[in-house]
Amino acid sequence: MAPRSLEHKLQLTMFRTGINLAFLSRGILGWFTSRLDCITSFCVVYSFTGILFTAFVGTMIKNQPLYIKGIDSSNQELTKENAFGAMGMFIFLFSSSAIYICCYKHRNDEHQIRSQGYMRPSAMQRLGSRDYHVELPHSPSLELQHDSDDEVEVDEMSSILS
Repeated sequence: MAPRSLEHKLQLTMFRTGINLAFLSRGILGWFTSRLDCITSFCVVYSFTGILFTAFVGTMIKNQPLYIKGIDSSNQELTKENAFGAMGMFIFLFSSSAIYICCYKHRNDEHQIRSQGYMRPSAMQRLGSRDYHVELPHSPSLELQHDSDDEVEVDEMSSILS
């Protein structure tokens, strides 16, 4: 077997490194998606704190730039825009995290209900319900009630409820 060239060795090394990075990124993404609820809750708290802080800094730059070192009349407008721009980023993060929490907070409950067979999609209900019939066994108490001479009308669900 002939020795491999340096180019070939570099290509193999780059290929193996790419595969290792793909597996690593897949593991990291799986870790993040499994803990997305906790991460989203942290983002809500972090972004709310950021909104308060950048609002405070922006109003300080706007109203009293004297108390912040390094801000003079030449860069006051730019720093004020940057502070309020950062506040806009925190507002976006807060609102998207809050929307995620509100929309998906009962996701696990719904998954458990669906896995038990309830709330099946309508196509599955139509296909599966045609040939699926449930016959409830007759209870002895219902037969005794029919055999008696009393004129008591029995509901068809009374055997199940008794």
